[in-house]
Amino acid sequence: MGREAVVCELSNRLYQICDRRSVSCTIDRKHDANAVICNSELTSKLKSAAYLGLNRMTGSVQDEVPVLMCGAGHDAMALSHLTKVGMLFVRCRGGISHFPEEHVLDDDVWASGLAILAFLETQL
Repeated sequence: MGREAVVCELSNRLYQICDRRSVSCTIDRKHDANAVICNSELTSKLKSAAYLGLNRMTGSVQDEVPVLMCGAGHDAMALSHLTKVGMLFVRCRGGISHFPEEHVLDDDVWASGLAILAFLETQL
């Protein structure tokens, strides 16, 4: 409902601006799917695995591993009716993701791989 309210308000404002400027405007929604909530237990296990992966990589963990608030999209939307979902994010330069400017450091890819490995080892 919150997302629909934002889309509705944004659309209304856009139409108002276009009317004032005598510009024609059509809004065509290309994708509309509800986000799903990540499982808190799975999120906690992924965070622990991230600590283990960083520890393997550096011999210690200096910083807090952040947990991002995320209404999971991606494949999680399609799979959430079958199983619990969680997401492990890889740090991107400038926080830019899903754009051509996205860039990750080799060490960040390595750290995420070690985190996934640690997760699998603790869950099998």
